Amino acid sequence: MVGLLPRPATPVSGALLLAALATPPAARAQDIDEGIRFKSIAVQGNPLGLAIGRYSADLEFLPEPHHAVHVTPFGMYALPGVADQITGFGGEIGYRWYSGTHGPHGVFLGASFVAAELEYQHTSTAPPPLDLSNDTQFVELGGAIDAGYQAILLGNFAVGAGVGAQYTVDTIEPRFEFANHPWHDFAYGSGLRPRALLSVGAAF
Repeated sequence: MVGLLPRPATPVSGALLLAALATPPAARAQDIDEGIRFKSIAVQGNPLGLAIGRYSADLEFLPEPHHAVHVTPFGMYALPGVADQITGFGGEIGYRWYSGTHGPHGVFLGASFVAAELEYQHTSTAPPPLDLSNDTQFVELGGAIDAGYQAILLGNFAVGAGVGAQYTVDTIEPRFEFANHPWHDFAYGSGLRPRALLSVGAAF
């Protein structure tokens, strides 16, 4: 009886074996997620503030996922009326929590401290006592809380929106000219005020 001998491997079968060993396993969802680069810095502008003469930028730094230091320097140059002017500068510094894990994106909750040095000037346009000139320099201090959502699109483009409330006190209360511009106190006065957020910029 003739024994059966093993057949020698052919070049084709050897090539198939090498190809199978070299083929990487299928990517899993968690592997794809882990490949997203963490973005720790965001720089954004605030277009809504332009409506009241507030020019500001948001600067954020995330030392680790979810937690951000939020800084907003701003300058004021508002001309609410033909004889009114509000100028000065200030800033906010605070904390934000983000629900996203790869940078400043997702639902956010934040709180900040607000401080500003401002000057309100009003030049009378009618004889006293109907209209009196006013020049008041004052410091504004307070705090704010915010909530909203921010997204990072197309790699680095960041856009966010939200709502909040702030409470401030003034060292000297300016006497806003109410006869022609009754909304001065609502837009620039102290006390409890609502606020709307819209930020556009980039995250790195």
